[in-house]
Order: sequence, then structure tokens, then C-alpha cells
Amino acid sequence: MFSNARISGAIDDALAYLAPRAGEATRLTQRLIAAPSENLPGDETAPAAVMRDAIAAVGLPAAVEFAKEPHRPNLIVRIDGAHPGRHLAICGHLDTKPVGEAGHEWNSDPFTGTIVGDRMFGLGSTDMKGACAAMLLAGAAFNAVREQASGSLSLVFTADEEYGSHFGAKYLTEIGAIEADAILLGEPAGVHEDWEAIRTVSRGFSGFRVVVGGTQTHSSISDQMPTVSAVEAMAKVITGLRRELHPRFPDHPLCPNGPTVNIGVRAFGGVGYGVLAGHGEIWSDIRTTPGMTQEMLAEDIEAALSRIRPEVPGATVTWAFHESLGWIEPTEVPADHPMVAAIQDASGQILGVEVPLGPFPGATDAYAFHGIGGIPTLAAWGPGMLPLAHGPNEFVSVSALEQTPAIYAITALLYGAA
Repeated sequence: MFSNARISGAIDDALAYLAPRAGEATRLTQRLIAAPSENLPGDETAPAAVMRDAIAAVGLPAAVEFAKEPHRPNLIVRIDGAHPGRHLAICGHLDTKPVGEAGHEWNSDPFTGTIVGDRMFGLGSTDMKGACAAMLLAGAAFNAVREQASGSLSLVFTADEEYGSHFGAKYLTEIGAIEADAILLGEPAGVHEDWEAIRTVSRGFSGFRVVVGGTQTHSSISDQMPTVSAVEAMAKVITGLRRELHPRFPDHPLCPNGPTVNIGVRAFGGVGYGVLAGHGEIWSDIRTTPGMTQEMLAEDIEAALSRIRPEVPGATVTWAFHESLGWIEPTEVPADHPMVAAIQDASGQILGVEVPLGPFPGATDAYAFHGIGGIPTLAAWGPGMLPLAHGPNEFVSVSALEQTPAIYAITALLYGAA
């Protein structure tokens, strides 16, 4: 892709810098896993402190902190090359999903980076404390060759990605804290295997609630007068939505199957024994694709419910988008973007294969950085496999983790000179 002798020399020197530091990304990941940051409730101070210490240890410029609330820090480290060029930001989030009710299913301590063979187990190992650790080593390599480098590299470590980014990417966008020309998110790129695809599409997200109303009364008289159990009606609504809700979507070469529809990600209702249920609630989420709109989806939801309501006579069925998660816009970086070309070149050098492009199944911080802030943001290019996230026995491949600093460092050097 690039024939610039100075940049080629910088790449060689960056790799030489990283070679004797094999294992450092793994050890830093273990320290990050041991610094809990479950969201909810949401508090990234522990991993942010680990990152500050690591930043100082490798001689990087001190991180600038931006925090909407004191316990929700975001850290940005900027490294400038000696020559003019483009500015790439590589971004990872420091929060994780909670261990939750599946805690008893872990075979090891979720807050210890336990290595078994080529796997490091621990909460956030693949989503995405491993990638954050790799970013730091990539930044150190870029810093080591900054006199040869063009452009700039920023390392961005955010809060709150797992619950809407209101204290993280969205906040940073609102205050104009990100100055980069493009952003690479280190979310896990694999579904079936590591480094499966360069995820240029960040699918969007839409969460909505369906509320079913019935007759709350003494359960002993439900056979003596007209009553409606909201919970029984809710069950019919759930099966009806699965049958009737098929959101429209524009054709897209990377998303041929359209959105993913999850009916009943949560369902609850009723009071308890002795009380006929008068209230039921269903939460659903849609993983949207480029070109879909909230207005179009609203029409599809209402049309589906209008066909279902006759099946639950006597019940009321209403719905509404979630207050803060009702619509997160899908985003896309064009295949011919210079950042994509730099990632392809860097990945080919380290992995030895040509990696295809693909969509990221979920939503990411791209919705804030790209959809709101207008900065082209790649949805995912990092170690790990998405199905391992948000569940027990999450792990990241140690070998994939150790490949990542070189991939990121070369990408930054190539993009800066593009």
C-alpha cells in the first residue's frame, strides 16, 4: 500500500520495540480484569487508575481526563509524530457488563485473569480490556518511533459503553474532546474465530417496551366474572410479535439478512399468589442495519400489534420506545476509506492473510463518534469473539491479544502517512 521508506523504517522499528515486550499486553489485561468496572452500576475509576499507571510506566504523555461525573472517567492520550499527517484514534471502553445471575457458572474468579492454555478467562477479557491493554502497547510503540512517524495517534479509553455511552463516547462528542480524523474501535472482531472480519458497519439498536393491561383482582373469583390475566395475554402478545413483526430494511451488501429481532429480552408482570395479574411488560430489542429509520420501525411495530390485539380481547396493549435506548443509529465506514486500507495492510503484515470486511452484529460507540460527531468510526477490529462477551467464562485468546499491539501500531503509522 505504502512505499515511503521513512514509514517502512518506522514500522520495522516499532516491531523491534514490541518484540522484547511480548507478554506485557497479557499482564496488563490481567491487571485491568482485577479492577472491577461492572455497568450497571457503573464506575470506571479502578481500571482508569490501572491505565494511568501503565501510561506512565511506558513513558507516554499523561492522559487528559474528561468526566461528566467523578466516578465515570474517560482518558485520552495523544502522541504526535514529527511529520504532518492524519490523526487516528484507537478507542476501547473500560466498563463491562455485570457478572449478574450467571456468576455461579464461572469456572474461575471473574476478576482474575486466569490463563488456561491459550485462553485468558475473566470478565471483560474479550469485551474489551484485552484490546485496551493492546492499545497502550501500540501507543508506546508509536511513541518510540514518533520522530519517523507522520500524523498523530490518540488512545481513547471510555466509560459507559455498556449502558448507552452517556458518560462516555456521547459525552466526549458533546464537549468536542475527540480531534481525530478517524476512530478505530477495538471491539472483538470475531464471531466464530479471531480476526474474522474488519467490521466496517456498526449495526444500530432500538429498544422498546410493550405494556399489556388486564384485570387486577382477587384470583379466587377469576372464574366467576369477566377478567383478563395480563400475564396470559402477554404470552400471546410475545408469540404474536414473533410471528408478525418483520421490520423493513434496505438492501445492504454486508447485511443481507437485515436486522436481528429479539422478542422478550425481558418479561415480567403480576403481583403474586392470590392476585390476578393486571400488568405485564415485554422488552424487545432490534439490531438495526444502515438505511433503517426509527419512523419506519415504529410503523412496523404498530402494524404488528394492530394485528395481534384482536387475539387478546379485553386486554390493553400499548408500546413505546425506551427513553434512552430507543434509537441508536447504525453507522458505516466506506470500504475505500484510508483507515480501512491501513487496517487491511497492517493486518496482512501480522496475520499473513487478507481479512474480509463485514458488519459488527451489535451497536458500538460508533453511534456517538460517527453518527453524532461525524468522525468516521470503524465498528470493531480487536482480539476476541463476540459470543463470549456478556456471559460466564468469557475469555480472550492470548496469542490474538499479543498480535494486537503490532496491528494497531502499524495501522496508525500507515494511516498517518496516507
